[in-house]
Amino acid sequence: MDAVDRVILGQLLRIGRSPLQVLARRSGLSVSAMSVRVRRLEEAGVIAGFRAQVDLDAVGRPVQAVVRVGLAPATERPIFEKWLGGRPAVTAAWRLAGDADYAVHLACRDLGDLDDEVRELTAHGGAERTSTSMVLHTVPDLGGHLTD
Repeated sequence: MDAVDRVILGQLLRIGRSPLQVLARRSGLSVSAMSVRVRRLEEAGVIAGFRAQVDLDAVGRPVQAVVRVGLAPATERPIFEKWLGGRPAVTAAWRLAGDADYAVHLACRDLGDLDDEVRELTAHGGAERTSTSMVLHTVPDLGGHLTD
């Protein structure tokens, strides 16, 4: 990855839907050269994909929480992770080192839905203990400087 690739990635991290013309202008390349570079970055696995950034309020899931999960000794991680994948409220999960095994991000319809989801983690998901923190505000536009 050279300096131009870093500029391209920086722009895509900040404005993921930037048209190739805008990316080309900002990096000093032609549109065709920009297209080749972006395709090369995708093929190399540096760009893993493009995703829509969804407004959770707009899709009816305004209540967000991060739940730290300690698994029961008998719970197998692959089974827990597969179970998480089937839960509509789960938007992300991270396996951790430390006092919890996982952190799970939930986007719920309301507080009752959140309560149900947390109870399900223990009742059917294999969690032995949970600790829930409500999300009050999402800090926007982070991660745009990974290539600096």
